[in-house]
Amino acid sequence: MAIPVGGAIFYVYNMAHAGSFLYGVGTGLLSLVTMAFSVSLLTGPSRRIRMIGAFSFVVRYGFVVVVLGVPAYLELWPVVGMLGGFAGVYLLENVILLPGMMRAVGEARV
Repeated sequence: MAIPVGGAIFYVYNMAHAGSFLYGVGTGLLSLVTMAFSVSLLTGPSRRIRMIGAFSFVVRYGFVVVVLGVPAYLELWPVVGMLGGFAGVYLLENVILLPGMMRAVGEARV
């Protein structure tokens, strides 16, 4: 979905805005994958693995701050496009995963 949206942004604005959007989407996807890894560690069998999972959440947020903050601070990318792409990944994640989670919670109560 990000490619057509990036193409539309390129058509309306320019390459810098489209590249900024796709950079934000890539960062969001990488953050999403690392979140899945962190959650799998949090449900691990030993206390040590769960502690590593908790620490990985802190590292993940630090990663996002650096990867999005440094280009924004240095004005390398248009910030709105970058943050829009990043936030779009999280919004889409919730829209896709929320119905399945609600079904799973409903089945667990029965």
